[in-house]
Amino acid sequence: MKHVAPIRKDLGFRTIFNILGPLANPVEGAIEARVVGVSHKDLGSVFAEALRLSGAKKAMVVCGAEDLDEISCAGKTYCWRLIERPNPAFRGPKNEEDEDYTTSDEEAPPRMLVKIEEFELDPSHFGSPAHPLAKVAGGKLPHQNADILVELLQNQLPKDDPILQFVLINTAALFVIAGVCDADTSDMGHGDTGGVISEQGPGGGRWKEGVRRARWAIESGEALRSLNGFIEVSNSFASG
Repeated sequence: MKHVAPIRKDLGFRTIFNILGPLANPVEGAIEARVVGVSHKDLGSVFAEALRLSGAKKAMVVCGAEDLDEISCAGKTYCWRLIERPNPAFRGPKNEEDEDYTTSDEEAPPRMLVKIEEFELDPSHFGSPAHPLAKVAGGKLPHQNADILVELLQNQLPKDDPILQFVLINTAALFVIAGVCDADTSDMGHGDTGGVISEQGPGGGRWKEGVRRARWAIESGEALRSLNGFIEVSNSFASG
């Protein structure tokens, strides 16, 4: 992708590489869960099927109704979620602990199947009010966006700030897809009251619980510490 980057920049309009980019990840095998955005609703089911065929088990493709390649804070978002379900055709033992759980017959029906479930989300499912997209537009210059990110991670934005809430709902979605929100207990650390929000929304996801966990990560400073750790590791590779 890096070889065509200069050409894409000079063209100034979207190309096929804007579509292929999210699927051409160099660390494909190391990604356990992901949320992928597409800018056209018609691509949603195509991307979801491509992820399923590539072996993904925890993933969701999203498209905001405004042709936004993220979960929209302004209104409806179309979602295609990959989720494992028991295979009714499986004829082996019911429990993984059973001695004959695995089989050498490669053509035998697998125990689990990855299904694609389609549904819609809106900000209310995350416990958030709707905000116009104009309210969450970043700065025009890179340093302006960097300043906004620092303010956000240092917990300097008001709790009802549109940008903060936009980040929270998108982070919450990844937490849900990763399975983080499935736990019925919570002990993330200082400041976590343990009050799990078990309410399920569209697609069976605990979207409000995802927001609770995402907000804790920011308010506790854990998100900032994680970013600093990532920067440190990245710089060590660059200097090595």
